Amino acid sequence: MAKMAHVVTRLSDLVDGQEATCFAALVKKTKGVTRTNQPFVRCVFRDKRVKLEAPLWHDHPLIGASEGWTEGGAYRVNVRGKFDVRYGLQLDLLSVRPATPEDTGDGFDFFDLVEEGQIPADELLRKLRHLIDQHIDDPSIRRLVEMVLGEQLDLFKKMPAAQNFHHAYTAGLLEHVWSMTRIGCFLADHYAKYYERLNPPINRSIVMAATILHDIGKLRELDYHPVEARYTAEGKLIGHIQIGRDMVREAASRIEGFPRELLLQLEHAILAHHGKLEFGAAVLPQTLEALLVSHIDDLDAKMNIAACTILRSGTTDGFTERIYALDNRQMYRGASADGEDGPIAAPPA
Repeated sequence: MAKMAHVVTRLSDLVDGQEATCFAALVKKTKGVTRTNQPFVRCVFRDKRVKLEAPLWHDHPLIGASEGWTEGGAYRVNVRGKFDVRYGLQLDLLSVRPATPEDTGDGFDFFDLVEEGQIPADELLRKLRHLIDQHIDDPSIRRLVEMVLGEQLDLFKKMPAAQNFHHAYTAGLLEHVWSMTRIGCFLADHYAKYYERLNPPINRSIVMAATILHDIGKLRELDYHPVEARYTAEGKLIGHIQIGRDMVREAASRIEGFPRELLLQLEHAILAHHGKLEFGAAVLPQTLEALLVSHIDDLDAKMNIAACTILRSGTTDGFTERIYALDNRQMYRGASADGEDGPIAAPPA
Protein backbone atom coordinates (compact mmCIF):
# COMPACT_ATOMS: atom_id res chain seq x y z
CA MET A 1 0.00 0.00 0.00
CA ALA A 2 1.39 3.38 -1.01
CA LYS A 3 2.49 5.71 1.73
CA MET A 4 0.13 8.67 2.09
CA ALA A 5 1.69 12.12 2.06
CA HIS A 6 1.15 14.32 5.08
CA VAL A 7 -0.31 17.79 4.73
CA VAL A 8 2.56 20.26 4.91
CA THR A 9 2.12 24.03 4.99
CA ARG A 10 4.64 26.42 3.52
CA LEU A 11 6.28 28.47 6.24
CA SER A 12 5.40 31.64 4.33
CA ASP A 13 1.69 30.68 4.41
CA LEU A 14 1.58 30.31 8.20
CA VAL A 15 -0.75 32.74 10.00
CA ASP A 16 -1.25 33.79 13.61
CA GLY A 17 -2.64 30.99 15.78
CA GLN A 18 -2.22 28.29 13.12
CA GLU A 19 -0.54 25.01 14.07
CA ALA A 20 1.18 23.35 11.14
CA THR A 21 3.99 21.15 9.85
CA CYS A 22 6.47 23.05 7.67
CA PHE A 23 9.86 22.60 6.05
CA ALA A 24 12.31 25.36 6.89
CA ALA A 25 16.01 26.14 6.78
CA LEU A 26 17.69 27.32 9.97
CA VAL A 27 19.28 30.63 9.05
CA LYS A 28 20.72 31.65 12.40
CA LYS A 29 20.99 30.35 15.95
CA THR A 30 22.12 32.84 18.58
CA LYS A 31 22.60 32.17 22.28
CA GLY A 32 22.09 34.85 24.89
CA VAL A 33 21.30 35.63 28.49
CA THR A 34 18.38 37.71 29.74
CA ARG A 35 18.68 40.56 32.23
CA THR A 36 17.74 38.07 34.93
CA ASN A 37 20.64 35.82 33.88
CA GLN A 38 18.41 33.20 32.22
CA PRO A 39 19.71 31.55 29.02
CA PHE A 40 17.79 31.79 25.73
CA VAL A 41 18.33 30.80 22.10
CA ARG A 42 17.13 32.96 19.21
CA CYS A 43 16.50 30.90 16.08
CA VAL A 44 15.59 32.24 12.65
CA PHE A 45 13.95 29.87 10.14
CA ARG A 46 13.12 30.60 6.53
CA ASP A 47 11.72 29.40 3.27
CA LYS A 48 12.16 31.08 -0.12
CA ARG A 49 9.71 33.85 0.77
CA VAL A 50 9.96 34.65 4.46
CA LYS A 51 12.20 34.62 7.54
CA LEU A 52 10.57 34.09 10.95
CA GLU A 53 12.09 34.19 14.42
CA ALA A 54 11.60 31.37 16.92
CA PRO A 55 12.70 32.40 20.42
CA LEU A 56 13.48 29.63 22.90
CA TRP A 57 13.41 30.88 26.47
CA HIS A 58 15.07 29.04 29.36
CA ASP A 59 11.97 26.96 30.15
CA HIS A 60 11.20 25.94 26.54
CA PRO A 61 11.22 22.14 26.16
CA LEU A 62 13.41 22.32 23.02
CA ILE A 63 16.15 24.63 24.28
CA GLY A 64 18.41 21.67 25.06
CA ALA A 65 17.76 19.95 21.73
CA SER A 66 18.65 23.17 19.87
CA GLU A 67 22.31 22.50 20.68
CA GLY A 68 22.28 19.91 17.91
CA TRP A 69 20.64 22.07 15.26
CA THR A 70 22.95 23.24 12.48
CA GLU A 71 22.77 26.64 10.81
CA GLY A 72 22.09 26.14 7.12
CA GLY A 73 20.37 22.80 7.69
CA ALA A 74 16.87 21.93 6.51
CA TYR A 75 14.34 20.87 9.13
CA ARG A 76 10.83 19.51 9.40
CA VAL A 77 9.18 21.58 12.10
CA ASN A 78 5.85 21.49 13.87
CA VAL A 79 5.04 25.07 14.76
CA ARG A 80 2.37 27.45 15.89
CA GLY A 81 2.19 30.96 14.48
CA LYS A 82 2.29 33.57 17.20
CA PHE A 83 1.89 37.29 16.47
CA ASP A 84 3.86 39.69 18.63
CA VAL A 85 2.98 43.39 18.55
CA ARG A 86 6.64 44.40 18.61
CA TYR A 87 8.25 41.69 16.48
CA GLY A 88 5.45 40.58 14.16
CA LEU A 89 4.73 36.92 13.40
CA GLN A 90 6.98 34.52 15.30
CA LEU A 91 7.22 30.74 15.60
CA ASP A 92 6.39 28.67 18.65
CA LEU A 93 8.39 25.49 18.02
CA LEU A 94 6.58 22.29 19.01
CA SER A 95 8.97 19.74 17.49
CA VAL A 96 11.99 19.84 15.19
CA ARG A 97 13.88 17.17 13.27
CA PRO A 98 16.23 17.26 10.27
CA ALA A 99 14.53 16.91 6.89
CA THR A 100 15.50 13.74 5.02
CA PRO A 101 15.20 12.48 1.43
CA GLU A 102 12.12 10.53 2.54
CA ASP A 103 10.41 13.88 3.12
CA THR A 104 10.35 14.61 -0.61
CA GLY A 105 7.07 12.68 -0.73
CA ASP A 106 5.62 15.42 1.47
CA GLY A 107 6.99 18.17 -0.75
CA PHE A 108 10.44 18.76 0.74
CA ASP A 109 12.74 20.64 -1.66
CA PHE A 110 15.75 22.38 -0.14
CA PHE A 111 15.82 24.97 -2.91
CA ASP A 112 12.30 26.03 -2.00
CA LEU A 113 13.80 27.13 1.31
CA VAL A 114 16.50 29.44 -0.05
CA GLU A 115 16.03 32.54 -2.13
CA GLU A 116 17.33 32.56 -5.71
CA GLY A 117 17.11 35.01 -8.56
CA GLN A 118 14.64 34.76 -11.41
CA ILE A 119 17.26 34.07 -14.10
CA PRO A 120 19.45 30.92 -14.00
CA ALA A 121 23.13 31.60 -13.37
CA ASP A 122 24.30 30.06 -16.65
CA GLU A 123 21.93 32.28 -18.60
CA LEU A 124 23.10 35.36 -16.69
CA LEU A 125 26.70 34.46 -17.42
CA ARG A 126 25.96 34.04 -21.12
CA LYS A 127 24.29 37.45 -21.22
CA LEU A 128 27.19 39.03 -19.33
CA ARG A 129 29.76 37.58 -21.72
CA HIS A 130 27.79 38.97 -24.65
CA LEU A 131 27.91 42.44 -23.06
CA ILE A 132 31.67 42.10 -22.54
CA ASP A 133 32.20 41.15 -26.18
CA GLN A 134 30.00 43.96 -27.47
CA HIS A 135 30.85 46.85 -25.17
CA ILE A 136 34.40 46.57 -23.79
CA ASP A 137 36.44 48.01 -26.63
CA ASP A 138 39.83 48.29 -24.95
CA PRO A 139 41.71 44.97 -25.39
CA SER A 140 43.72 45.31 -22.16
CA ILE A 141 40.64 45.90 -20.05
CA ARG A 142 38.72 43.11 -21.77
CA ARG A 143 41.59 40.70 -21.09
CA LEU A 144 41.70 41.79 -17.44
CA VAL A 145 37.96 41.26 -16.96
CA GLU A 146 38.06 37.86 -18.64
CA MET A 147 41.07 36.81 -16.56
CA VAL A 148 39.48 37.74 -13.23
CA LEU A 149 36.12 36.17 -14.07
CA GLY A 150 37.76 33.04 -15.47
CA GLU A 151 39.78 32.48 -12.30
CA GLN A 152 36.80 33.10 -10.00
CA LEU A 153 34.03 31.63 -12.15
CA ASP A 154 32.65 28.85 -9.93
CA LEU A 155 32.26 31.11 -6.90
CA PHE A 156 31.15 34.11 -8.96
CA LYS A 157 28.23 32.09 -10.36
CA LYS A 158 26.73 31.33 -6.95
CA MET A 159 27.79 34.07 -4.49
CA PRO A 160 25.09 36.42 -3.15
CA ALA A 161 25.77 40.15 -3.49
CA ALA A 162 25.38 40.67 0.27
CA GLN A 163 24.57 38.84 3.48
CA ASN A 164 21.16 40.46 3.97
CA PHE A 165 20.98 43.81 2.14
CA HIS A 166 20.41 43.51 -1.62
CA HIS A 167 20.55 40.54 -4.02
CA ALA A 168 21.15 38.43 -0.89
CA TYR A 169 20.53 35.07 -2.55
CA THR A 170 22.35 32.43 -4.57
CA ALA A 171 23.80 33.97 -7.78
CA GLY A 172 22.74 37.40 -6.52
CA LEU A 173 26.17 38.91 -7.21
CA LEU A 174 26.10 37.75 -10.81
CA GLU A 175 22.55 39.07 -11.22
CA HIS A 176 23.53 42.44 -9.72
CA VAL A 177 26.58 42.70 -11.99
CA TRP A 178 24.59 41.77 -15.11
CA SER A 179 21.89 44.31 -14.30
CA MET A 180 24.43 47.06 -13.56
CA THR A 181 26.32 46.31 -16.77
CA ARG A 182 23.18 46.68 -18.89
CA ILE A 183 22.51 50.06 -17.28
CA GLY A 184 26.18 51.01 -17.69
CA CYS A 185 26.10 50.28 -21.44
CA PHE A 186 23.21 52.66 -21.92
CA LEU A 187 24.39 55.48 -19.67
CA ALA A 188 28.02 55.44 -20.85
CA ASP A 189 26.88 55.70 -24.48
CA HIS A 190 24.25 58.33 -23.63
CA TYR A 191 26.63 60.65 -21.79
CA ALA A 192 29.48 60.10 -24.27
CA LYS A 193 27.20 61.41 -27.04
CA TYR A 194 25.67 64.10 -24.84
CA TYR A 195 29.08 65.52 -23.91
CA GLU A 196 30.88 64.72 -27.13
CA ARG A 197 33.35 67.60 -26.72
CA LEU A 198 34.93 65.95 -23.67
CA ASN A 199 38.62 65.21 -24.24
CA PRO A 200 39.30 62.48 -23.32
CA PRO A 201 35.75 61.19 -23.83
CA ILE A 202 33.90 59.06 -21.29
CA ASN A 203 35.61 55.67 -21.34
CA ARG A 204 32.94 53.01 -21.80
CA SER A 205 35.42 50.20 -21.22
CA ILE A 206 36.23 51.51 -17.74
CA VAL A 207 32.54 51.90 -16.89
CA MET A 208 31.83 48.36 -18.05
CA ALA A 209 34.84 46.82 -16.29
CA ALA A 210 34.08 48.65 -13.05
CA THR A 211 30.43 47.53 -13.03
CA ILE A 212 31.60 43.94 -13.51
CA LEU A 213 34.46 44.01 -11.00
CA HIS A 214 33.27 46.54 -8.40
CA ASP A 215 32.14 43.82 -5.96
CA ILE A 216 34.61 41.10 -6.92
CA GLY A 217 36.13 41.40 -3.46
CA LYS A 218 32.96 39.89 -2.01
CA LEU A 219 34.21 36.50 -3.19
CA ARG A 220 36.73 36.78 -0.34
CA GLU A 221 34.72 39.00 1.99
CA LEU A 222 32.02 36.34 2.32
CA ASP A 223 31.92 32.56 2.66
CA TYR A 224 29.23 31.18 0.36
CA HIS A 225 26.31 29.46 2.02
CA PRO A 226 22.97 28.62 0.35
CA VAL A 227 20.97 30.09 3.25
CA GLU A 228 22.99 33.05 4.47
CA ALA A 229 26.58 33.97 3.65
CA ARG A 230 29.01 34.55 6.51
CA TYR A 231 31.73 37.19 6.74
CA THR A 232 35.30 35.95 6.66
CA ALA A 233 38.02 37.39 8.91
CA GLU A 234 39.48 39.11 5.84
CA GLY A 235 36.07 40.51 5.02
CA LYS A 236 35.58 41.95 8.49
CA LEU A 237 39.09 43.36 8.84
CA ILE A 238 39.65 44.71 5.32
CA GLY A 239 36.34 44.73 3.42
CA HIS A 240 35.38 43.93 -0.15
CA ILE A 241 36.26 47.33 -1.63
CA GLN A 242 39.96 47.14 -0.78
CA ILE A 243 40.06 43.38 -1.39
CA GLY A 244 38.55 43.90 -4.85
CA ARG A 245 41.04 46.64 -5.72
CA ASP A 246 43.88 44.33 -4.71
CA MET A 247 42.49 41.46 -6.81
CA VAL A 248 42.23 43.69 -9.88
CA ARG A 249 45.69 45.18 -9.35
CA GLU A 250 47.25 41.72 -8.97
CA ALA A 251 45.57 40.47 -12.15
CA ALA A 252 46.70 43.54 -14.09
CA SER A 253 50.29 42.94 -12.96
CA ARG A 254 50.20 39.66 -14.89
CA ILE A 255 49.20 41.37 -18.13
CA GLU A 256 52.33 42.66 -19.84
CA GLY A 257 52.14 46.34 -20.69
CA PHE A 258 48.80 47.01 -19.00
CA PRO A 259 48.32 50.80 -19.29
CA ARG A 260 49.00 52.52 -15.97
CA GLU A 261 46.39 55.25 -16.57
CA LEU A 262 43.62 52.72 -17.30
CA LEU A 263 44.46 50.74 -14.16
CA LEU A 264 44.45 53.91 -12.05
CA GLN A 265 40.99 54.89 -13.27
CA LEU A 266 39.59 51.38 -12.89
CA GLU A 267 40.97 51.09 -9.35
CA HIS A 268 39.49 54.47 -8.50
CA ALA A 269 36.03 53.46 -9.75
CA ILE A 270 36.17 50.33 -7.58
CA LEU A 271 37.36 52.23 -4.49
CA ALA A 272 34.68 54.92 -4.96
CA HIS A 273 31.69 52.77 -5.92
CA HIS A 274 29.84 53.27 -2.61
CA GLY A 275 29.60 56.94 -3.53
CA LYS A 276 30.05 58.51 -0.09
CA LEU A 277 32.59 58.07 2.67
CA GLU A 278 29.84 57.45 5.22
CA PHE A 279 28.59 54.58 3.03
CA GLY A 280 32.01 52.91 3.08
CA ALA A 281 33.64 54.35 -0.04
CA ALA A 282 37.43 54.54 0.27
CA VAL A 283 37.38 57.79 -1.73
CA LEU A 284 34.72 59.98 -3.30
CA PRO A 285 34.10 59.53 -7.06
CA GLN A 286 36.40 61.95 -8.88
CA THR A 287 36.02 60.77 -12.48
CA LEU A 288 32.92 60.70 -14.66
CA GLU A 289 33.24 56.93 -14.95
CA ALA A 290 33.43 56.44 -11.17
CA LEU A 291 30.48 58.80 -10.66
CA LEU A 292 28.39 56.77 -13.11
CA VAL A 293 29.32 53.45 -11.50
CA SER A 294 28.51 54.65 -7.98
CA HIS A 295 25.04 55.82 -8.98
CA ILE A 296 24.34 52.68 -11.01
CA ASP A 297 25.33 50.52 -8.03
CA ASP A 298 23.12 52.51 -5.65
CA LEU A 299 20.15 52.44 -8.03
CA ASP A 300 20.34 48.72 -8.76
CA ALA A 301 20.72 47.79 -5.10
CA LYS A 302 17.78 49.93 -3.98
CA MET A 303 15.51 48.76 -6.80
CA ASN A 304 16.23 45.16 -5.80
CA ILE A 305 15.46 45.86 -2.15
CA ALA A 306 12.21 47.66 -2.98
CA ALA A 307 10.98 45.20 -5.63
CA CYS A 308 11.78 42.10 -3.56
CA THR A 309 10.05 43.61 -0.53
CA ILE A 310 6.93 44.31 -2.60
CA LEU A 311 6.97 40.76 -3.97
CA ARG A 312 7.30 39.24 -0.48
CA SER A 313 5.06 41.64 1.42
CA GLY A 314 2.11 40.13 3.26
CA THR A 315 0.50 43.40 4.37
CA THR A 316 -3.09 44.16 3.39
CA ASP A 317 -3.22 47.97 3.25
CA GLY A 318 -1.40 48.51 -0.04
CA PHE A 319 1.92 49.39 1.60
CA THR A 320 4.82 47.11 2.46
CA GLU A 321 6.45 46.72 5.81
CA ARG A 322 8.97 49.42 6.70
CA ILE A 323 12.27 48.90 4.91
CA TYR A 324 15.27 49.72 7.08
CA ALA A 325 17.67 49.91 4.12
CA LEU A 326 15.43 52.53 2.45
CA ASP A 327 15.34 55.00 5.35
CA ASN A 328 12.62 52.96 7.07
CA ARG A 329 10.03 53.94 4.45
CA GLN A 330 7.12 51.83 3.24
CA MET A 331 6.68 51.11 -0.47
CA TYR A 332 3.27 51.49 -2.08
CA ARG A 333 2.28 48.48 -4.17
CA GLY A 334 -0.46 50.23 -6.14
CA ALA A 335 -3.49 48.69 -7.77
CA SER A 336 -2.81 45.33 -9.40
CA ALA A 337 -2.75 45.15 -13.20
CA ASP A 338 -5.86 42.96 -13.23
CA GLY A 339 -7.77 45.66 -11.39
CA GLU A 340 -8.57 43.55 -8.33
CA ASP A 341 -8.12 46.54 -6.06
CA GLY A 342 -10.72 48.51 -8.03
CA PRO A 343 -10.71 52.22 -8.88
CA ILE A 344 -10.07 54.92 -6.34
CA ALA A 345 -13.39 56.23 -5.03
CA ALA A 346 -14.45 59.69 -6.15
CA PRO A 347 -14.44 62.35 -3.41
CA PRO A 348 -17.82 63.30 -2.01
CA ALA A 349 -19.61 66.14 -3.78
